[in-house]
Amino acid sequence: MEKWQRILSRGITDVGEVARRFGVPAEPLRRVASEGRFRISPHYWSLIKSAGDPLYRQCVPDGRELETSPDLLDDPLGEEPDSPAPCIVHRYPDHCLFLVSTECATYCRFCTRKRKFCSRWRIGRAELDAGLAYIAAHPELRDVLVSGGDP
Repeated sequence: MEKWQRILSRGITDVGEVARRFGVPAEPLRRVASEGRFRISPHYWSLIKSAGDPLYRQCVPDGRELETSPDLLDDPLGEEPDSPAPCIVHRYPDHCLFLVSTECATYCRFCTRKRKFCSRWRIGRAELDAGLAYIAAHPELRDVLVSGGDP
């Protein structure tokens, strides 16, 4: 196992642990976490000082996430019409976004790609090959942003 995989495996994935540490009710956290992915890296966990601080709000599920309009969860940035391959977003003439991973050390609560990451969508060899083929076939691309999870 690689070092990054060992660190990732030590991430906080139990909302009960969050509830105990910060003295917050566990049930709302469980409801939100059951709808998608939840993990806080050991490093971020060490930096969170109290419930409600900025890193807490970035990392810990909030019941208001379930009140969001389904339209926003489906594709809040409207990327799907600009996705010629499963892991490519080509919205602008000379650059594109290439999603290469869905594994994050910390799943940010504001993630704009929850539709992919929370659905357990995976990027496999076929998706990566299709993305690379698309990039190779478009010489006008001068900038490829490699993103998605923690590439």
